[in-house]
Amino acid sequence: MKLTKVSLAALVALGAFSSVASATPLEEAIKNVDLSGFARYRYTNDHYKNSAQSDTKKSSIGSHTFRMQTAFKAAIDDNFFGVLNLRYQADDGSGDNAGRKFNNRYNYVNNNGTDKTNTTGSFGVYEMYLGYKVGNTTVTAGKQLLGTFYDAKDLAGTGIKVVNTDVPGLTLAAAAFDAIESESMDTSGPLVSTLVDSGLFSDSSANIYYLTALGSYDPLSFKIAIANVSEVAALYGADAGLNFNVNDDVSINGKAQYVHNESDNKNVADANFWAVQAGLKAYGAKFNAGYLDFDAKNKDSDAKNKGKASFVTLDGNGDLINPAKILNGAMAGSQQFYNNIKGDNDYWFINGGYSIDKFGFGAGYTQGKGYSWGLSKERAKRSEWSLDASYKYSKKLTFLSWYAAAKDKKDGASYKQDRIRFEAKYSF
Repeated sequence: MKLTKVSLAALVALGAFSSVASATPLEEAIKNVDLSGFARYRYTNDHYKNSAQSDTKKSSIGSHTFRMQTAFKAAIDDNFFGVLNLRYQADDGSGDNAGRKFNNRYNYVNNNGTDKTNTTGSFGVYEMYLGYKVGNTTVTAGKQLLGTFYDAKDLAGTGIKVVNTDVPGLTLAAAAFDAIESESMDTSGPLVSTLVDSGLFSDSSANIYYLTALGSYDPLSFKIAIANVSEVAALYGADAGLNFNVNDDVSINGKAQYVHNESDNKNVADANFWAVQAGLKAYGAKFNAGYLDFDAKNKDSDAKNKGKASFVTLDGNGDLINPAKILNGAMAGSQQFYNNIKGDNDYWFINGGYSIDKFGFGAGYTQGKGYSWGLSKERAKRSEWSLDASYKYSKKLTFLSWYAAAKDKKDGASYKQDRIRFEAKYSF
């Protein structure tokens, strides 16, 4: 089905909903439907090399990813509104990757054909919910984005959310989700698919309950967030930041974060995360440096907790400080995210950048020790350096490109991965 046809159908459906509820003509109702979203193209290419494998040649996996989201918001009356968000995403292989299988994503196994474009990929309803707003309180119910401190802001679930802003500078929110998606296009790291699709937590509903308080009182901002995955674990987190404007062109800032995982499941180990970061912005340049530490009680040397899963985020790295592009993220088959941690991990980092007119440039370096999923070794020496460039053609059209190279080393073995990405995004 073509997107244009579905979009028209969505407009008619939302318009009809609004028309029935408010007794206004359909033509007038459609005019009041707000449209927003984006169209994005990404090219990503990963190279892998593992010295422990007999085949030490670099293997490459490339892909073209097309994504479009179109959200329709219709005011039903002064209080009620409806939202329908449609999503399309398709991936095309690059470099004759079609049919290829890799052992740990670097060892080439077989090839069944030539790359082909995907014109029938995933297309469907991303969000569909009803909202009610009275005063400074908004209630939304249905299929919607979680939008918590512990997810990457693209994970959808079915539930109810309440947001209140009665107190100036303070936002209070509560949410309960009965079901969450597990599609790989919207999930980062293995935790969500493990919760939803595997048998590891078959005795748990894995419902998600969330409470948060966000405050902004210049120069201080803070966040307190509690997430409970029923019969699995509870996450307790806090975030505090300071920002001082020296003048119109110079500012200094700092941030500190802490998260604790309190597990109540035999298959999950407790974990802790903390990080500090300090930064400077001056005349188009920006610099930040910091330190982060996260650990889980599932080390191989701990017989009681060995092999247990542990995490301090639900999806990806959430809002937690992560200075690297792939080191604590997409590396080793996307196993290194904060929702899949093992052992003791600590890193220091420094990042810098400069913006001039519509152009932006940046560089970063991260180094430390932690568990390497690529080598299956604890306390491996791990590092990453990266370069990035961006161009803001207009408020709606932007371009981004970056390169990152990461490496794990332990006991004479090494695992290397580098990634290049180009992105073009149009927002509307």
